[in-house]
Amino acid sequence: MKHSWFVLAAGLAAALLSTARGQTPGLDFAEPLRLVSCEPASTVPCFRMKLNLVDGRGQPYNAQLPPADKLASQITVTMGGQQIKPFYATAAGESVAKVRGRAALIIVDISGSMKKVLPSGQTRFDAAKAAVRSFLEQFEEGADRVAVVPFESHLVEDRIRSAVFARTRSAAMAQVDALPEPDIRNNTALFSAVVFGIDTLARALPAIEKEMGESPEAMVIVLTDGNNEVLKGDDLGLLAGPAGLDEAARRVRQAQFPVIAIGFGEPGSLDESALRQISTKYYLASDYDGLRRIFAFTRTFLNNRLSATFSSPWPDRASLAGQNLPVTVELALPNGQVLRSPEVLWSAPQMGVPVYAGKCTPEEMKAVLAALPVSAGWTSIIRPLGVFCGLALLLLILWHWVPRLIWPEQYIGVMPGTGQTKWASQTRVVNGVIAGRPAPPGFQRGPGGVAMPPRSAADATVVNPQAHRDFSQTRLGNRQGPAPPREPF
Repeated sequence: MKHSWFVLAAGLAAALLSTARGQTPGLDFAEPLRLVSCEPASTVPCFRMKLNLVDGRGQPYNAQLPPADKLASQITVTMGGQQIKPFYATAAGESVAKVRGRAALIIVDISGSMKKVLPSGQTRFDAAKAAVRSFLEQFEEGADRVAVVPFESHLVEDRIRSAVFARTRSAAMAQVDALPEPDIRNNTALFSAVVFGIDTLARALPAIEKEMGESPEAMVIVLTDGNNEVLKGDDLGLLAGPAGLDEAARRVRQAQFPVIAIGFGEPGSLDESALRQISTKYYLASDYDGLRRIFAFTRTFLNNRLSATFSSPWPDRASLAGQNLPVTVELALPNGQVLRSPEVLWSAPQMGVPVYAGKCTPEEMKAVLAALPVSAGWTSIIRPLGVFCGLALLLLILWHWVPRLIWPEQYIGVMPGTGQTKWASQTRVVNGVIAGRPAPPGFQRGPGGVAMPPRSAADATVVNPQAHRDFSQTRLGNRQGPAPPREPF
């Protein structure tokens, strides 16, 4: 009996310890790890990461961060078993001056199930519109770009691709008011909506970046209350089934910004497994208050992000080809607390060199130059010159030396088997006559080197075949006088 009580107590303690560990705050990757170029400041590839501080439930965690000038030194990245210190780190704050700009695409489900009435008397659709309006209440003109679009199972691509990113709060609110009412005949093309949303935001970001002068923080938010449902009469080509789920999940993993999925309904009424696969972060709300809270801290994640850039432990992109590198991050806070991130995997293409996803900002360029040793600056200049000189020497060898090995007879002074030297080096002119070999018959000079009189129209060309010569050669016979007249036929 004592033994069984001991085992039960140990199990309970382990469960409590596990729960406590699960509730501890930590770091969460806000975006996939990105490979960026810091050339010409450094030829070594760099990685940029963006993190959020979260509590054990995945919600924003408020903590005092190290001072800005010491933030990078308090971060430790472990990549492929090697520990690296970032050369640049910054934390975005609430003020517009500190925020790089924000862009959000909100996709709202208007399928038939959104007409369901909640205990509060609202329909799910009305609650969703109210929650989006609360999200837009904090819209900051000059820093925010927000587009709100509907989706169901008809005109899915056209509606999402026609998104217009509003520059003012009133324009964004007008998009919420313009959302069409759900129809009982509408199904839910969830997988396709996520894919089209990723494509739409990715296409809009270059113009937004050009307008703002820098890359904004970006996010796709998908609000739905159902499962992916595509039936007869819906748009052709919509993603469905396990293959459609895999395609949507693959596109989310490749996206350069987070995709937030918000399930609106009771636990068990949604395909939560699929929603987790087609998003970087999934939340569930059963009423308006829960939905409003999720939109509130989703905006907090968009505002408050920790960004850090570090050099790759490998010297060039070719060394990263085919690599699958586990990455974890630790942040030491001023109070002695250490926040840790879960392990993520950065994977390079199995074939070919990984492609840069962007370039370092001017601030990152300055930081990487300051972090490089003095000799490294000279190396970054001398190395390209050495590569250029090596390629030039290789080209010189291929152009002048290799042909002499392949065709040696073209580069010797005497033609093989003739015993005669080359014409170009042995041609001589003696008494106005080119010496070296006799003139062909009919072109000889007379006695004393006097040239023969020019031929007249009546002179005949006589073919004089010789047994030891090629019959294809034509020679002019000696002209002894006028040609005999031709006999009539």
